[in-house]
Amino acid sequence: MIQDDYRAAIDIGTTKVCAFLTRKRQDRRVELLGIGVAPNKGMVRGAVNNADAVSEAVKEAVTRAASESGVAISRAYIGLTGTHLDSTHRWNNVPRDTGVRAVTETDINAALRTASRLEMNADRRLLHVIPRSYSLDGIHGVRNPLGMHSSQLHIESLVITGSNDHIFAIQDAVRKAGVEPMNMVVEPLSTAESVLTSDEQEDGVVLIDVGGGSTDISVFNEGTIIHTAAIPVGGHHFTNDLSIAFSIEFEDAERLKLEKGTCAPEASSMKEQVTIKPVNLPDPLTITKREVGQVLRDRAQELFRMVLLRLDSEHLRELPLERIVFTGGGSKLQGFEPLARYMLQRKIRLGVPRGIDGLPEVNRDPAYAAAAGITLWGYKNLPHESHVTGSRRSSNQQAYVGAEDRQGKISSLTGWIPGRK
Repeated sequence: MIQDDYRAAIDIGTTKVCAFLTRKRQDRRVELLGIGVAPNKGMVRGAVNNADAVSEAVKEAVTRAASESGVAISRAYIGLTGTHLDSTHRWNNVPRDTGVRAVTETDINAALRTASRLEMNADRRLLHVIPRSYSLDGIHGVRNPLGMHSSQLHIESLVITGSNDHIFAIQDAVRKAGVEPMNMVVEPLSTAESVLTSDEQEDGVVLIDVGGGSTDISVFNEGTIIHTAAIPVGGHHFTNDLSIAFSIEFEDAERLKLEKGTCAPEASSMKEQVTIKPVNLPDPLTITKREVGQVLRDRAQELFRMVLLRLDSEHLRELPLERIVFTGGGSKLQGFEPLARYMLQRKIRLGVPRGIDGLPEVNRDPAYAAAAGITLWGYKNLPHESHVTGSRRSSNQQAYVGAEDRQGKISSLTGWIPGRK
């Protein structure tokens, strides 16, 4: 039986499924053992539309990661993203015995339990409870109150919930692929582990993950996440705009975007031409790269305007949010970064995954930041456990995915309490 700390993470996106298998070495560095990527045709706007197609994509990605690593993946952390996620700020009084006394570990646990008690509709599920600060006898902004004396204790927290229907659909698809879904990890939270620096999280930063079906926004300040939001616009919408504008098939529009796409049409010469095949014309049509860029620029500008609206919240206006980090496959369009810098008037950079040894150069790409982040978040916040069965094989031996009929309790989706295993 394998005793090493192996973790698997699965990022189920609108366009692809990405599976990582890693191991924590004795030097506490995280090492990549296998990676698998498969196209996903079972999601629409970040939600499961065809469960069988999602399951097949998960199975293919996991099988590739298992074959590369030589071990069988039986369990995994699963990323959650999309507009079904919701975050709420809470301020709770923590019941304590009367009198002035030191704050203990028991008090902290009680504070976190108090913060996680909230009334929700039957279709919502608690995912994460993240403490922002504590208040002791009216003194606010205390990060670690352990050992401090007070008669009253309050906790300020960010509570993240998700749609039961969405979560169950993802879980079922993963189970059908022969993998037991363990903790469900909110990607706007976990992606920060792979792309943001500690200084950025401390000083204030906005992380924007442009996925296929939606764009996730997470705001960090003083070392913790303080706000999440989602925009129902992603890379698929850029592709769909091209499909409609030039009357071409969606697959042809995707290739056009990847091969000739730009958000800076003014930088393209009118002589740079592209041949397309409209569905309603008998003969091919010649257009310019500049025309392609004009369509994509319009969509990018709309996305940036929506970002500004999401950041124009009362509790964010006074914060030092002068830095924005973009990640996700949708952020890789030519000209995307300078256009974002112009429209958002902030310091902009693209975030690529780091913190995992052995990640191939081709995968040091914004499109793989979410899977890397899920992996690192799990090591940091969840107990030691192994997500594999069997033993390492030689590279010429076929690995297998966890058995379809494997028995065992599926871990429940309870709220995550930071620092509490």
